[in-house]
Amino acid sequence: MRFANSIRLLMENFKQNYKLLLYKLVMLLVAGALYSAFLLPQLIEIASTPAVKGLWVNVQNVFRSFFTPELEEPAKYVEAIFGEGGSLKQVFDLLMTMRLELFLVALGCVLVYLVKRFIDTLCYFTVGSLLNDKMSAYAETPFWTAFVANLGKASIYALVYVPIVFAFDVCIFTICCFMLRFLPLLAALFLSITLIAVGQAAKLALTSLWMPAMTADNKKLGEAIRIGNKRELKQIGKAFTLYLVTVYSIIIVNAVSALFTFGSALLITIPASYLLLLCQQYVIYYTLKGKKYFITYESIATNPDHGDSEHFFEYIKEEEKVVNEENQE
Repeated sequence: MRFANSIRLLMENFKQNYKLLLYKLVMLLVAGALYSAFLLPQLIEIASTPAVKGLWVNVQNVFRSFFTPELEEPAKYVEAIFGEGGSLKQVFDLLMTMRLELFLVALGCVLVYLVKRFIDTLCYFTVGSLLNDKMSAYAETPFWTAFVANLGKASIYALVYVPIVFAFDVCIFTICCFMLRFLPLLAALFLSITLIAVGQAAKLALTSLWMPAMTADNKKLGEAIRIGNKRELKQIGKAFTLYLVTVYSIIIVNAVSALFTFGSALLITIPASYLLLLCQQYVIYYTLKGKKYFITYESIATNPDHGDSEHFFEYIKEEEKVVNEENQE
């Protein structure tokens, strides 16, 4: 039901997809320009060295030797590349002499990536606020009005969220690199894709209530992060299953779109993937809190048992206990 409601909510608010697309394209152009400013000077300098030029000539000769009888056997040129003192070793030695410059370039690229993720997160927070307005009151709020109104909360959220998920993604990427290095290729690819899907689903399940809590209930970030009761803790498992199915669906849809439309459909499917995940965050939060919400103007979703009918009366008793404790305080 949550997946179906998320899809319906996505289609009802599909115009937000185009706003996401435009925003991400602009940010991609800006980030691309900054990446180029860091990378191009070093790449041009490295490409102009005799070591790299020699490597390029030997690589060309390897391919040309298959079709040009006048040239010597390919083995000679392969030896010139990979042999002791070969051109590949010379390029490696060159890079080792430029460790500091390369480190600074890599650091600059990482900073650009983090700033881009921060600015992207501001956009996601804004779209989440728009979804909340639509779900709670079927209200249409202009994008930039919501962006400015939520800029303070969104910035606090992004400053905490972005470093956490960046560290999480770096860990997953590192593990995948080790598997690709030490395992057979097919096994490494299978385990890497599985780890990426499971890791992303776990990350989403653990953080998916933060943004809705801040926009729907105006909570501070510390309150949004804190798990309030056992019911919310039990719902993490359900959220993980939902996100795991969604992550695999997103991978399949985007892969098929890239293959059969030569990448053209990715202009729609990539921002729609982000929008679907945002819709799911709010559907999960509204369901967990037992809130009614608009799916369409004619359709209102409600879940009075807070999404878990097997433990409905346990939740009622738990809420009564919480209320009594608050009254005593």
